[in-house]
Amino acid sequence: MSSGTTRTFNPSAWRAGTVTQIIPEAIGLRSYTFAFDTPVKHDAGQHYEIRLTAKDGYQAARLYSAAMPANGSSNMLQLTIALMPGGEISSYIFNNLKLGGQVEIRGPLGRYFIWTAKIHDPVLLIGGGSGIVPLRCMRLEHQQSESKAPMKLLYSARTYFDLSYKYELFPKAGRPMPDVDITFTEQSPEGWQGYEGRINKDMLQAALDSFSKKPRAYVCGPTPFVESVTQMLVKIGLNPSVISAERFGPT
Repeated sequence: MSSGTTRTFNPSAWRAGTVTQIIPEAIGLRSYTFAFDTPVKHDAGQHYEIRLTAKDGYQAARLYSAAMPANGSSNMLQLTIALMPGGEISSYIFNNLKLGGQVEIRGPLGRYFIWTAKIHDPVLLIGGGSGIVPLRCMRLEHQQSESKAPMKLLYSARTYFDLSYKYELFPKAGRPMPDVDITFTEQSPEGWQGYEGRINKDMLQAALDSFSKKPRAYVCGPTPFVESVTQMLVKIGLNPSVISAERFGPT
């Protein structure tokens, strides 16, 4: 390697990521920041794969969306990980991975479900549960790039205690950020005056009506949630060609 050449993060190569920070986000949800020996760069919406290897050689791997933008200026990667019932990877991480611990990670992977500042169309982000993770990355990238494209987030959570990234999306009790609509499906916080119940056509129509022209939509969450929302979007007039969907499942 010649002098002055910067090493890059090879997406297909397994690298050791060292945990430098652990942030509790919500019930069963934590953000882990990993440090690498090479710069990290990805588009918002891409994901990384964590691989665990047991002493007997058994291996298991799981994909996780990047939780924060990375433009190659640092060696840090943040992944937000949900504890899944019976999940091999998430259970190990929650129970065993501490500050200074290491795991094998490769990426970034995936090009279908991404947003970049080169996209000038309005954007509607719709997330359910831990499906908020890649959408949060898109929202932060939108802010950091100072994009002028209108962007709005519609987020479904069971309760206030299940709400991820409260410090960004819901900094004051009862008052989410202006570009964020939240609906609570099981129990709303005291004094709540916003949406309640599962995302429905009226919520989606109100979100679409907030734009001067029809937006692109990014939908992420459990499979039933994604299928329901995408079907409703099409029924109220959004072209399927501008709807991107990503499903999260228990593994």
